[in-house]
Amino acid sequence: MTTWTTPLRPGLPISFDGEQFSIAEIEGRRVLLRPTASVVGAPQWRQVDVAVLLADPSTEILVPAPQQEPATAAVLSGLDDDADDELTWKFCHVQEVRTGYRLGSEELALPGEPRPDYAPGVPWMHRYAAKAAELGVSETTIRNWVRRVKRSGPAGLVHERRATSVLDRADHRWLDMARLVLKGHEKSSRPVRNLVLVEIEERLAKEYGKGTVSIPARTTGYELLRALAKGTNAFEGSTKGKRSIADAPKGTYGRLRATRPGEYVVLDTNCLDVFAMEPVTCRWVRCELTGDGSLQPVHHRSAADSRVDEVD
Repeated sequence: MTTWTTPLRPGLPISFDGEQFSIAEIEGRRVLLRPTASVVGAPQWRQVDVAVLLADPSTEILVPAPQQEPATAAVLSGLDDDADDELTWKFCHVQEVRTGYRLGSEELALPGEPRPDYAPGVPWMHRYAAKAAELGVSETTIRNWVRRVKRSGPAGLVHERRATSVLDRADHRWLDMARLVLKGHEKSSRPVRNLVLVEIEERLAKEYGKGTVSIPARTTGYELLRALAKGTNAFEGSTKGKRSIADAPKGTYGRLRATRPGEYVVLDTNCLDVFAMEPVTCRWVRCELTGDGSLQPVHHRSAADSRVDEVD
């Protein structure tokens, strides 16, 4: 369970007893609530005891919760050896700027500490400038490091890497053409990835001119095709399955919520090892058995036509 705190102060929007107020005044244990609505029938001013207000289950603070930061242990435990060494190196430099000692304490002083640029009484701006010159970075970088350590400890120095998709690194014109080429293979047999890449490159050269659009390397191209063809069976599975996916409705499937008994019926169909002769064409066809969950009479139909006959 995530918890956070906010000061109880005048102006704080709050919901109490099913109505919305803002705190107008706090005097001792007395809290004066001002109604936020200004229409006919709006709630009246309320005066409540602070203990009653905070203990009431209907009380809700109407301010957004602060963004939750990941736990320090989770951040630090996910570092590999190189990242851990980089974090230690940065933190030692920040400690020297803040305290004059790389290990953060006079009792753990290393030989020659504190150095003149970081001795007690040296102005902060001089410390920032000295450390920036020492490391070859800007003073803003050093100030940001110090600020992050003050706020989050060593975990604040961990560089946050945003997860990016391989699609974000490709030219949008290449992606558009790849989607167009893959769509052209929806109903055909399974294509060869390398030939698809060649087709994309040739069509791009014809439309935009050779060398105009950045062409990814073959390995990256395979990865891009895999991402674009996800869920379509374009390069995997059977051709029949690929055509079935291509013909599926494009809308989003959702959960059905029945509003009355019998509104929806769950059906189950199985192919039988039974064949019947179609009376018009005199062809042998396989029979299918379909039943619902209500134990109603079962129906059978052939795979060749859609006529349904009831079976006792």
